[in-house]
Amino acid sequence: MSSLAEKFLQHRQCQNRLAVPGLPIDWIPIAWLPIALALLLLTTIFASTAKPAQQSGGDNSPETNTSPQATAPPRVAIPPVGEGCLLYRSGDSGEYLPLTLVHTDAALDVRGLVISATVTQQYFNSAATPLEAVYVFPLPHDAAVYDMEIHIGNRVIRSVIREREEAKRVYSAAKAQGQRAALVEEERPNVFTTSVANIMPGDHIDVRLRYVEPLRWADGTVRLTFPMVVGPRYIAGTAATGHSGTGWALDTDAVPDASRITPPVRNPESTRPGHDISVTVDLDPGFETSAVNSISHPVTINRLGDGRQHITLATGATIPNKDFILEMQQAVSTQPKTAMFLSPDRETGETNFLLTAFPPTVAPTERDPVEMHYVIDISGSMEGTSITQARAALLQALNRLRPGDRFGILAFNHRYFEFSPEPLVATDSNVESARNFVRNLHAGGGTEMLPALLHVMQKPQTEGYLRHIILMTDGDLGNEEQIFTALNRNLGGARLYTVAIGSAPNFFLAAKMAQFGRGTFTHIADVAEINKQMGQLLNAIDSPVLTDVNLSFEGVQVADLYPQRPPDLFLREPLLIYGRITQGQKGRIILTARAAGQPYQATFPIDAATATFHPGITVLWARQRVESLMDDWRQSSDDDREATRNAIIAHAIRYRLVTRFTSLVAVEQQITNTTGQSTTVAVRAELPAGMQMDKVFGAPATGTAEAFYEALGLLLLLIGGALAFVTWGRGPLVVLR
Repeated sequence: MSSLAEKFLQHRQCQNRLAVPGLPIDWIPIAWLPIALALLLLTTIFASTAKPAQQSGGDNSPETNTSPQATAPPRVAIPPVGEGCLLYRSGDSGEYLPLTLVHTDAALDVRGLVISATVTQQYFNSAATPLEAVYVFPLPHDAAVYDMEIHIGNRVIRSVIREREEAKRVYSAAKAQGQRAALVEEERPNVFTTSVANIMPGDHIDVRLRYVEPLRWADGTVRLTFPMVVGPRYIAGTAATGHSGTGWALDTDAVPDASRITPPVRNPESTRPGHDISVTVDLDPGFETSAVNSISHPVTINRLGDGRQHITLATGATIPNKDFILEMQQAVSTQPKTAMFLSPDRETGETNFLLTAFPPTVAPTERDPVEMHYVIDISGSMEGTSITQARAALLQALNRLRPGDRFGILAFNHRYFEFSPEPLVATDSNVESARNFVRNLHAGGGTEMLPALLHVMQKPQTEGYLRHIILMTDGDLGNEEQIFTALNRNLGGARLYTVAIGSAPNFFLAAKMAQFGRGTFTHIADVAEINKQMGQLLNAIDSPVLTDVNLSFEGVQVADLYPQRPPDLFLREPLLIYGRITQGQKGRIILTARAAGQPYQATFPIDAATATFHPGITVLWARQRVESLMDDWRQSSDDDREATRNAIIAHAIRYRLVTRFTSLVAVEQQITNTTGQSTTVAVRAELPAGMQMDKVFGAPATGTAEAFYEALGLLLLLIGGALAFVTWGRGPLVVLR
């Protein structure tokens, strides 16, 4: 007993000399330490070389975004792949295999002021397992989507229109039974989702969509825009409510469908497998053009024998990371007073029309002093070319201020700050100080537009000054409906003008805000456009506006005119009216309004016999009625919304329109997937040109397994270092035997 006791006391004395509090190191032989340290070092190096799939930080980061999706870890770590790849995760090995979106083709047929478009997305399933593809993609915000087909080999799946929830049930049932099916849903007027179920191994699939869209003819120029990419959206909110889609964001209380408008984004620095897009335009605008220019891409223009022009991308195809923009300039300086386009409604026998009227220019007058508020977006998505464009546009606006005007500047990201808490008189010194303020604005952070707008709108208005608000933003956010509600409740007598900045801005947000704000919408896609586009906007603000516009018709009877209340008209801005002619063919329109406080009147002749026929006018008229009903729905009480929703559904089903409440669904009767099992995969979107990945999403996420192992390795390495330090030079540990 004494011998055993002596050994125990020797062991405890040695332990007391060498022990580190909290570390039971008495049982660790010193010879093991070099081996342990080497293993820890190898683990750390291996983990640090792994590349996490998702990015966080920046515009959609925990540092700048309080929304839940910012802190939610990615569900799976996806290796870098090219844009448009559908990724299949093998159930056996967990390895990711690509299902490539091979090519997208957009064929745009321009006749007069109407585009008829066919968009075809081509996929190939290289996996060995049935798949469901989910593709979130953009279309023009004023497009009327009326048809969808799925082509698989020599089989064609044609669509029918249904109420949205009913269409989902039909699609889900077909998917579970192993039938091929397709579903097209509207998330926003400019964001759609196509889901294709039971894509079998080796399938080549074409998803074909058709839509019509109106063109705007202003100041002798027609501008065509075809969007190619859904930009990353900032998701506001304070609480997560679920995950209803396949996107990187969680649904929130502010954006209930956030996961449906945030497709995963391809890192542009990763290897690209080759998905691209081609665009062709067959141009017959109905007038002689002096110039046709692409603002966005190099193009090749061929004049055909019948007078039409055939336009293609000079490169044949391109990466779909920015909007395609084509401008057509009229050959003569004097444009016609009216342009009318017709198509018959086969069910009613009546004629639908689109009328474009150009009021004569109102004689200029000396404008009264104005109070200008410039609101500029400096969030992370604006970093790069967008913030450069926004700063230059704002500097140009400051140069147009007159000595009697007042002005203020507010910059916002996830916070907002002002040049001055109160509007300042536009003295030379104040304007120069404002220029310095603007030159030092830099992009970064989230996109909390709503608090910034409320702050400006709720400022006390200076007596004797008409307030104008110019908002410069890319509009990449998800809480559009909250912003529309705030405008309707708080704008008062001010006017709001939107300037959409960047290569792929949110046109729906910018255009609708301008509509509710009784202002105009301007797009600046390139630095070279700043002087021209901002000059036109500022000229319009300085010129008399036609207010209290009213229309009456003589010689013809019309019904269902949209917009129901004509908007105010700015300098060289056309009036677009959709309607139905119920009786008569020839007559005139009488426009009455007020300009600079004085009565104004203009007349326009109309003749249905000489109007241009276009079959898409009926669909466009139907789409305008949906838009009008949607505005009613937004401003209705909860009790009245259901009746408005039902009216939209009935109208959209009659005219086969995809809307917020109706969807196109197609089901093949044949069962091709006998197991009914498939894997859902999502198409990755490109990062819009000019954006920077780290500013939008930031540093690599720490929610991935690779990041966890890296952190664990570093921790263990520190522990090993501590062990080596405390035992170095103290001899071997005594181990009780």
